[in-house]
Amino acid sequence: MSKSQRKLFSVMTILLSLLLLAGCATAQKVAETGAVRLEYAKGFKIENVAGGCQEVTDGEGRTLLLVPRGQQAPSAYKNLPTIYTPVKRVVAVSTTEAAFLRPLGELGSIIGVTVDKKHWYINPVKEGMASGKIQMVGGGAGMGPLAYGKIVALKPDLVFMSTGTSGDVQTLKKLEELKIPVAVDNSWLESDPLGRLEWIKFIAAFYGKGQQADQFFAQAVQKVSAIKEKVAGDKDKPKVLWGMIYQGKAYVPGGDSYAAKMIALAGGDYLFKNLKGTGSVPITLEEYYAKGKEANVYISDTMPDYGVTSIADISKQSPVLAGFPTLRQGKVWCYQPWYFQSLDKTAEVIGDLAEIFHPHLFPGRQLKEFMKLPQS
Repeated sequence: MSKSQRKLFSVMTILLSLLLLAGCATAQKVAETGAVRLEYAKGFKIENVAGGCQEVTDGEGRTLLLVPRGQQAPSAYKNLPTIYTPVKRVVAVSTTEAAFLRPLGELGSIIGVTVDKKHWYINPVKEGMASGKIQMVGGGAGMGPLAYGKIVALKPDLVFMSTGTSGDVQTLKKLEELKIPVAVDNSWLESDPLGRLEWIKFIAAFYGKGQQADQFFAQAVQKVSAIKEKVAGDKDKPKVLWGMIYQGKAYVPGGDSYAAKMIALAGGDYLFKNLKGTGSVPITLEEYYAKGKEANVYISDTMPDYGVTSIADISKQSPVLAGFPTLRQGKVWCYQPWYFQSLDKTAEVIGDLAEIFHPHLFPGRQLKEFMKLPQS
């Protein structure tokens, strides 16, 4: 190659590099704007907008603008409620938010809760309450109203709450009237277990930790996929009854519920899979018995904290249960006390179910979110 050719080649190489860099910059710019991709969740939206800000639609359809601290809200969005991120002081009305904050490393931001210290199983929260760093702001064992005066005095950057009753909606309105920033986490409404877990992206947005949430969620999806693939090879699917009896009625998850989908992912055959509904559905005791007597596995929708510590306790709920083979054979499981503080451990929950349904596929694995009940 001649000297002139080498020079021309060098110039072309530099130009090509500049073009590639420009392309990367353009691609990065495109990635920084537009909707954040959600795979399973349907109850919220996140849109990346100008200046590194985000437009978030919460579980009540309210639109919030998240602005990095030290920046001004873009003029086109100034009419939206603004929350400066990362938030540093939050009130978590539900235990769900604490479960999401655990893998994000942000439990230290919690300054207010509504669950008594004795009912917490997330140690940093329990320790924070013991030291006084975290205050009770209403609720408690009686699930009473929020103590609005306490919340105002704490001056939180944000209150996380869920809505499901008319009382919750009134609470939301009251917080808005008091000019307290609030975001509605309605992950509980999702009918897919991974849809519920994907709400970690919603929580993470208020901390500027979207990338960390994406990575955590992707890893959880991989774990669940691996479990699903492992149990798929076992053609022996146990028939599963999941439910409880309360005040003379039986309640089971609907066939489109997150619980029914977890059973399927873990390789079980849910006996009420054809029952319409995404939540807990009331049925007659006769219907419960007719299906329940076919079960190989019984998942009792209860936990020790609510007085169920043995199969004998379940038998007391109704005489009809005494006829279930699962009770006689000791094939009954219930939730661990911390089950409802483990939404971030959805993959672990599904792994437990897979172990219960197919123990020979998971030798040596110990249950973490469920417990097998003794006879008495």
